[in-house]
Amino acid sequence: MSIRFTTLLTILFTMTVGSNIAFAVPINASSASLEPNLIAQSNRRLTRKGEGSEALMKQLNLSSQQQQQLTAIRQKYQGQMKQLREQLSQNQQELKTMMDGTVPSDKILAKHNQVMGLRQQLDKLRFQSMLESRDVLNPDQRKQFAQLMNQRRENWRNKKGDRPVPNPDI
Repeated sequence: MSIRFTTLLTILFTMTVGSNIAFAVPINASSASLEPNLIAQSNRRLTRKGEGSEALMKQLNLSSQQQQQLTAIRQKYQGQMKQLREQLSQNQQELKTMMDGTVPSDKILAKHNQVMGLRQQLDKLRFQSMLESRDVLNPDQRKQFAQLMNQRRENWRNKKGDRPVPNPDI
């Protein structure tokens, strides 16, 4: 399974189930296909724009059974993922504080390794939930989803291009 397709499925899962996760996948410029590399936006942001999970489910024409299956998958992983995100956030803040202070390098390295381990655990849960979510979609829905995400990515890029670039000298 390609990284791009797994990213698409993760985004479907994230948007459909209402998780507030943001992540990125590096762009592979040598590949041209319908399955784009994507940046997942939080469901809150998408909902504000009217492009949340309900709109996506309608566009994909998910059956009520598929919606129920995706909801069950979200509920299965939601608590574990929330707990890991909270631990990750706390440990990242601790690492930043350690870097700003006079903590010995070996302790900073140990904290960094802890942060990396939490990220890996969270990524593993995301991937497991994505695989389960993938099995809910039929091939036509997977293809249509890739097209919808490509449109959203282009819209995101266009909006990003309109934003002023911060001045690093300030």
